[in-house]
Amino acid sequence: MNLYRHRPSSSPRQWFDASGTWQGKKQRQWARWSDDVLPSLVRPYLKLLKNTSSFRNPPTPVSQPCTCGQSGRKLDIVCVHMESLESITLRSCECNPAANQLLSRGLFPCAPIAPTLAVSISMLEFVRECFLRLSPNMTGWCDSVESFLASRSYKLKTRDTLRKRFSNALHWYCMLVYTSRVFVQQCINDVRDEVRPTSDTSSNDLTRPTEYLQRQCPLCFGGVESHRENFKFNCITCEDACFTQKRQKKGDRDLPRHHPATVFVPPQDVNAMEHQVNEIRQRPPLQRRPRVHVEDVPDEEGMEPGMRVPSAVLDECGDSFKAADEKREKASTQFFSDTGLMAMLWRHDRVLWLVNMTSAGERQHYSLVLIQRLVNNLPSNMTVGNLYDIACQLHCSCTKWGFLNEYMDRITFAMAVFHAYAHNWACQLIYHPRKCPGFGLSDGEGCERLWSDLKPIIPSMRVSGYHQRLFVIDCQVKHLQDKSLLRLGQWLLRRWNSCQARMRAASNALAGLDIKELREEWNAQVRAQTKPPPRRAQNKGKEAAEHVLALTRLVDTQESIIESLENELLNAYDVDAFTLGHKLDEAQTKLRKFKDTLKRKQDALGGHDLAQLQCIKGSAFLRLRMNAHALKTCIRDRLRQRKFELEKLERSYRRTINEKKLHSHTESSLRRREPAILNLVRNYNSLCIQMTALIRRKKAPRGAIAPCPIERKGLFSLDVDDEIWQDIGLDDDVQGPIPGWLGDETIRDGIKVWHELERCREEEKRLMRERCAMQEWLQEEWACVERAMVLGGDDQDLLNYHFDLRAKFLCRLCVLWRPKVQPITCLYPMPWSWGPSDDQLHEAFLEER
Repeated sequence: MNLYRHRPSSSPRQWFDASGTWQGKKQRQWARWSDDVLPSLVRPYLKLLKNTSSFRNPPTPVSQPCTCGQSGRKLDIVCVHMESLESITLRSCECNPAANQLLSRGLFPCAPIAPTLAVSISMLEFVRECFLRLSPNMTGWCDSVESFLASRSYKLKTRDTLRKRFSNALHWYCMLVYTSRVFVQQCINDVRDEVRPTSDTSSNDLTRPTEYLQRQCPLCFGGVESHRENFKFNCITCEDACFTQKRQKKGDRDLPRHHPATVFVPPQDVNAMEHQVNEIRQRPPLQRRPRVHVEDVPDEEGMEPGMRVPSAVLDECGDSFKAADEKREKASTQFFSDTGLMAMLWRHDRVLWLVNMTSAGERQHYSLVLIQRLVNNLPSNMTVGNLYDIACQLHCSCTKWGFLNEYMDRITFAMAVFHAYAHNWACQLIYHPRKCPGFGLSDGEGCERLWSDLKPIIPSMRVSGYHQRLFVIDCQVKHLQDKSLLRLGQWLLRRWNSCQARMRAASNALAGLDIKELREEWNAQVRAQTKPPPRRAQNKGKEAAEHVLALTRLVDTQESIIESLENELLNAYDVDAFTLGHKLDEAQTKLRKFKDTLKRKQDALGGHDLAQLQCIKGSAFLRLRMNAHALKTCIRDRLRQRKFELEKLERSYRRTINEKKLHSHTESSLRRREPAILNLVRNYNSLCIQMTALIRRKKAPRGAIAPCPIERKGLFSLDVDDEIWQDIGLDDDVQGPIPGWLGDETIRDGIKVWHELERCREEEKRLMRERCAMQEWLQEEWACVERAMVLGGDDQDLLNYHFDLRAKFLCRLCVLWRPKVQPITCLYPMPWSWGPSDDQLHEAFLEER
C-alpha cells in the first residue's frame, strides 16, 4: 500500500523564491511556524496534556465543525507511531488547520500548513528525552525506526524522507514544549508582585536581582535581600572557555531557531563589547606602566598602577598561561566558524550565561560582556566575586584601560583553584581564592564540570547548522539545570559536611597558636613577597655588589645636590625662594629613599664598606644562590609545562584512532620528561647542601639563610602552599632578624591552617545563608502558585491543571531538599513551614519513594 507520496505540484511557483531556489520556500515555512502555527498550538497542547493526564491516557479526537465556509484542502498524511504506520485523510481549512487536528489526535506535523507526515507525540517525547542524555543522532534514529517498521511490513515509499520530516517535526515539537513551559511560568510570574510587594524588576534601579537570576539559582538569589549585607560578596561566579565545542565552516547559515529560554548572550551585545574594547585599546591607557631604571630604585618600582602584583609577575603569568595569549590559535577560523563557548556559572554549578565564540583565541571581550550582563541584572549595592583562570590578566586590563570602570568597585577577581599552578607565587598570594577573603571554599571549576556534561554532543555539533547548534546546547543546559535543581539539597549537605570536617581539623591544628600573630606575619609575608622581583643575571653576586656601590655613589651625588640647593637658598636674593624650597624637599625625599634602599641591599649582602663589597663580588655563596634560584625557576617552569600536558591528557574526551595515538604519545612524553625534572631537583638540592655548608663555616654573608631542599614526594602536584613556590633563602631583600613567616616552621604551618579555618568559616556562613534562601525561595514559589490558582480568567480551568503540576513538583523538591538540609544551621530564624502542607508533603513522599 502507498503510505507516502510527494506534495502536489499544481502550483510550483510557490516553492521558489525570486532567484529560483528553495530558500524562499524554507524561509516562508519557517516564518509560518514561528509567527502563526506555534503560538496557536500552545493552548491546544496544554489542553491535550490536561485531557490525557500528561499522556497517561490515549487522546480522544474531537471533530470541530467548519465555521469559515471554505471547502478546505484534502490531505493524505502518514502517521508514524511507536510500533506502526497509519495513513489518514484530513480536510484542512482556515478555521480547522491540519496542525490542530493532528495535535488533538496526539500527533505532531512535519509542516505547518500541508503536512504529509505526522509523528506520535509519545515517540517525539521519547526521542527528545533520549537526545538530552545521549549524543543526538537523527540519521541513526530514523534508520532504526525505518528498519524496525519494515520488519513489521510497514514501509515508506521514498528514501531519506523520514529523516528530514522527522527532524522538522522533532524540532518544532521541542519548541512547542519549551514555549508552553515558558507560558505557564509567565502566568505564575504575573502574580509575583502580589506575593512579594517589594519586587521591582521593571525599573532601572533594581531593588532585587532580576527574575532571570532568581530562576537560574534559588540558592544565590532566593530569600530576604537584607541578609546579604554581611557578606563580602553577595554572589560568587566562575568563568571559563571551552574550545572543543566548535562548529565547522559551512555555507549559508540555517534558518533561525531560538530557544524560548535561551542562556546565550545575544551576538549583537558581544560584537558591541568587542568594538568597545578595540576602540579603547587604540587610545593611550589610563594607567601607564612606570619605566624601571637600575639606578632609580624607589619602593614602588616595577608595580603596575592600581595593582598589588608587580609588573614582572603579571608578565610571567601571561607568558606561562596559554589562555592569556589572545593571539594563540586554539581553534582555527579557517576551518571553524564557531570556535567554542565561554560560560559564566554560579558557584553551585548552575549556568548563568553562555557566549558563542568566533575568534581563534580566548579574548577578553567575551569575559567582559558576561560580567557586564551580570551587573546589569543586579541591584547597584550587590557585589560579585568572580573566579577566572587568568583573573590577574583581566583585572590588570580593567585597571589599565578602564574596562567596566563603573562596576569595578563591586567586582573582586580571583583565580580558579585548578589553574593556580600556572601563576607565579606572588600572584597566588593576591588572587588565590584560598588566600583571598570572601570566597570560602569555592573552587571556580564549575565550568569544567559543565564541559564534561556537554561532551556527548561534541561530534554532532561539529557539523550542525549555526542556529541548530545553539538550540541543542540550550536544550542540554536546560536539562542540566533541571537535574541540578533536584540535587541542590544534596549539594548543600555535602558541602556542609566537608566544611565542618575541615573546620574541626583546622581548629585542632591551631590550638595554642596566637591568631593575631599569624595574621600580622601573613601581612608581612604578603608585603615582602609581592615586591618587584630582582633582576636575574649570570654574575648575580657581582652585580648585586656593584649595584650597592652604584647606590653609594648616588647617595653621595644626591647629598651634593642638596648641599648646593641649600647654599643657593642661603646666598641668593634674586631667585624664587618657594621654588628652591620645593626642589630641596624633593631632593631630600629622594635621598631618604636611596639611603633606605642602600641599607637594605647592604644588609642583604652582609657588607657595608668598600673593601667588604669588593670581596663580595667574588662570593661563592652568592654564586651558588644565583644558580639555585635559576634552577628552581627552571623546575617550576618544567612542572607547569608538565601539568599543562597532563591537563590535555585528562580532557581527551573522544578516543578516535588518531587521538588514541596522541594520548599514548603524550603519556610517553610525560614519562620521558620526568627524569629530566628529577635531575634538576637533584642539582638544586646539591646547591642547597653546599650553601648550608658555607653558612656553617661562616663563609656566607651575615644573616644568610639556606634554602630548603625540594622533596621528591608530591613534587608533581603543584598544590597551593607547596615548597616549590617558596624562594626562602634565594631572595636578596631579607634584612635584620629573620621574620617568623620565613624562618619559623610553626608560624609558616600556622598561617596555612589559619587560612583554611578562615575560608571554612566563610563557607559555613554562606551555606547557612543558602539553606535559608532555599526555604524562602520555595515558600515564595508555593505562594505564587496558590495565588495563580485563585485569580480566575478565561484559561483558569486549563491552567489550574498545570499549576497543580507545578505545585506537585514543588512538593517533590521539598521532599528531596528538607531532609538533606536539616543538619545545616540557619543563619537567621526560619519558620517551620516550607509552603506545602503536611498532607501534601506526605503524598509527595509516597510518590517519590
